[in-house]
Amino acid sequence: MGNLPLFPDTPFVVSEGLFVKPGYRGYRLPCREEGGAPSEMLLIKPIRVHDARSLAQAPTISRMGFELVHAPLDIDYGDHHSVVSRFYDHCAELVMEATGCLSARTMQHEFRVGEPISPGGAGTYAEIAHADLTPYAEDVLAIPDGRHFGVYNVWRSTDSLQAIESKPLAMCDHSTVSAGDMISADGRRLTEPATRLVQYRLVHDTAQCWHYFPGMEPSEALIFRQYDSRIEDPACRVTFHTAFNDPTTRDGAPRRFSVEARVVALFAEDDPAGRRSRFQAEIPTSYPDGRLSSWRYEKMIDWGINQDPGLPAWRTPPSESRQR
Repeated sequence: MGNLPLFPDTPFVVSEGLFVKPGYRGYRLPCREEGGAPSEMLLIKPIRVHDARSLAQAPTISRMGFELVHAPLDIDYGDHHSVVSRFYDHCAELVMEATGCLSARTMQHEFRVGEPISPGGAGTYAEIAHADLTPYAEDVLAIPDGRHFGVYNVWRSTDSLQAIESKPLAMCDHSTVSAGDMISADGRRLTEPATRLVQYRLVHDTAQCWHYFPGMEPSEALIFRQYDSRIEDPACRVTFHTAFNDPTTRDGAPRRFSVEARVVALFAEDDPAGRRSRFQAEIPTSYPDGRLSSWRYEKMIDWGINQDPGLPAWRTPPSESRQR
């Protein structure tokens, strides 16, 4: 399993990650209102986070689930209209270039500042190893033409004057993740009102190779796979990630201010009948105490899933797309 050795010959830092206890393998992880207690379900494990800039071959979405691109953008992130027009178009174009898809559309974004910026708690860093989307998300995504699709995260700094110093994002090479270590977890998105979701969390394994891009500049963007309906292996269908404490961060470094946009991409292949239900059948339905979970995705009210006319249209490449 994996294209890289267990410990790549690159610089690394040693940090900690928050993982699910191994005893939850094969079960659904309950949320708080269903009796889930994080102190009982989670544990801290040390992780090596390798400098992805030092790899002999730069990471790509197809090979490792993520890649860094040069993507300068002069924009006022405080101007909502500019964000949902110019920034959304920019992110869609980055995903088209990185994936060779037929068309793409940015559906949603959120800012991270290290503390709540809304009553629901949005704005905090996600400091647990996770992947945002499971096959249940397909119930609330409007995908036209019955085509295969992917969802990608475009993640970057909103500070135009300096590189990211604190709480960078660690990405796990998807080829080093075992499907048996993926734990489906019930939860709620920090929207107003909060909406139900089912996401993945992770059991720690020493085979998992974590990477980051130290000192990400304002002109750089990190693109990683959130979901790809074409991929049979659940572990390669998503990319696990987490914010982490970089022990080399200088004293007094500013908090990380970042934005992430979710982009839906359409591919040339037709999506065969029954594929969605087959993927959804992978998800356990019972909690460890034997109760069955009825938790499903609720409509993601901030995703523009009803083709809101206020969102940019689907964008297509200027020339014939290429499949990678």
